[in-house]
Amino acid sequence: RIMSQRGAPPPLPAKPAHLTGAASNEDDDDKPNDGYKVPEKVGVQELLAKDQNDESLRRYKEQLLGAAAKGQLAVDPNDKRRVVITELKILFEDRPGGDITYTLNTPQDVKAMKSKPFVLKEKCNYKIQISFRVQHEIVSGLKYINKVYKAGLRLRKDEEMLGSYAPQPQPYVVTIPRQTWEEAPSGWFARGGFTANSSFADDDGVKHLEYEYAFEIKSGWS
Repeated sequence: RIMSQRGAPPPLPAKPAHLTGAASNEDDDDKPNDGYKVPEKVGVQELLAKDQNDESLRRYKEQLLGAAAKGQLAVDPNDKRRVVITELKILFEDRPGGDITYTLNTPQDVKAMKSKPFVLKEKCNYKIQISFRVQHEIVSGLKYINKVYKAGLRLRKDEEMLGSYAPQPQPYVVTIPRQTWEEAPSGWFARGGFTANSSFADDDGVKHLEYEYAFEIKSGWS
């Protein structure tokens, strides 16, 4: 998340999904989550090959894997990325100009985010929507990590477990938080300019995308 004065939403059931920290050093960033065991990696073809004699299980796996079970593993076979984040959208409950959309199709798009800061009005309700494709192989434990800084000091770090996904040509769309809204903080300390760093990583330790962005918290929308 960007900034919030609400409590964290309930964690997702499969893993400890959400971690929020106050101002701190970067030394704790890469420590593993206690109690979570990374599952054994299984490829699409290996998964389909198992239990071929069980017809009901075979149909269930084909339904679960969708297009991947039919060999549709990538939109562009030459694109070796397993996760392709295509769009980041900031949804607002009542912003006069509507939602804010960043397309992330090219390295230039990603780099330009930091030079296009947006404004959060104090106490406005907002949430993040991420669109991405998965290709080639199943991605296990995809996680969204966001760190927010002010004047060089890290104010918070959030981790959100997005889940595991099979390859498909259509994009997945995930909203954070999934049910409620986040409320932007208010007060003199909350106002001002902020920078942030976001990344997407999986259980294999692969960082699929990392980008920086900037925003301001103000008493009004402009």
